[in-house]
Amino acid sequence: MEKEHSLLKRIGPGFITAAVVLGPGSILASSRAGAEGGYGLIWLLACSCVFMATFTGMGARLGCALKETPLQYVAEQWGRPLAFMVGVSGFLVTAGFQFGNNIGVAVAMGEITGTATWIWPLVFTGISLFFLITARHVYQFIERLIIVLVVIMMVSFIANLFWTGVRPMRLATGLIPRVLTDMELVIGGAILGTTFSAVAAFYQSYLVQAKGWRRESTAIAITDARIGITVLGCMALVIMVSAAESLYGSGESFKSVGKLAGQLKGALGSWAVLVFCCGLAAASFSSFIANALIGGALFSDGVGLDADLSGWPVKAFTSAVMVVGCLVAVATFLVGKGDTTSLIIAQASTLVAAPLCAVLLYVMSSSKRIMGEMRNGWPSLIVGGCGLLVMAYLTFNMFRKVFGL
Repeated sequence: MEKEHSLLKRIGPGFITAAVVLGPGSILASSRAGAEGGYGLIWLLACSCVFMATFTGMGARLGCALKETPLQYVAEQWGRPLAFMVGVSGFLVTAGFQFGNNIGVAVAMGEITGTATWIWPLVFTGISLFFLITARHVYQFIERLIIVLVVIMMVSFIANLFWTGVRPMRLATGLIPRVLTDMELVIGGAILGTTFSAVAAFYQSYLVQAKGWRRESTAIAITDARIGITVLGCMALVIMVSAAESLYGSGESFKSVGKLAGQLKGALGSWAVLVFCCGLAAASFSSFIANALIGGALFSDGVGLDADLSGWPVKAFTSAVMVVGCLVAVATFLVGKGDTTSLIIAQASTLVAAPLCAVLLYVMSSSKRIMGEMRNGWPSLIVGGCGLLVMAYLTFNMFRKVFGL
């Protein structure tokens, strides 16, 4: 029991960030990469994880270094309008993508239980709201819940290799970078966009502060961040390999987790899909709660209210994110409307939130005034600079998609 307690002191924020990132969108992107590109895009997934680990490490160090919250510091140094812009855009991003998490939970539970899908967003949102409102210490509750759900994800997705198998030589070959085809560029952009989340990396600083880590805990915070993103990368890799072995060469394409589950059933059988959907449900529900907290905390901090995860402002705005995502998902299942508008709002907000969070995180974690000796070293500066270029590429592509250019 003492060893377990000691372990929990050394992990947490990194796993929560991993759970936020590994939602239905990431699962779908990794599955499409394997189904349509085989093992060929593994190197791109690895690069995405390196960028994410670098920026999540920056967030961890920033959280340890700051005495105030990140957006409080931004407001004091560069003005409340900038902090407000980050907070509002972060809220809109998470509210939009909460819809996707609801869809993921609904599809997975509908497949497992054979019940109507529209019920499950209401069920899971109700459960989440109950725990959020009644929890006295929100961070501790979320940390323990996420660790359990991550274990379920790992067992479920790795178990799928029992049906599909893996070819080590092709896996090794997939780590070699190469020129991408037009189709692979589209899928590669999805992998980068769903794995390298600047908003989640920025939020790592809030999680570190909620954990109670300070400057003396910096080494632990960095290790936790790296372990969390490593777990994220490994699970995404397993999903990609499973799809490559079961669906590559079939000539089929899919753009939703529902179609993915249907195609896996035809390729692997009902038991394999049942196990996969257990992992999908865990991934969706873990991202479901933690994603909403990002929106609630950033908005509360951005407008100058208390950013404590257990305080009423964060709980109120987090509840708003959950309710919006739930209602849009239910409307989509019942009348087939609402999903497009929600995703467009989320994508348009990402144009603001992602670059802002990436640049702020890079600049603040590089500042000697803020970080002292903990500021970014040359490896982080170089990899982070490359990450900013990737973020610019993703933002440009998103801009073209949103505005139809």
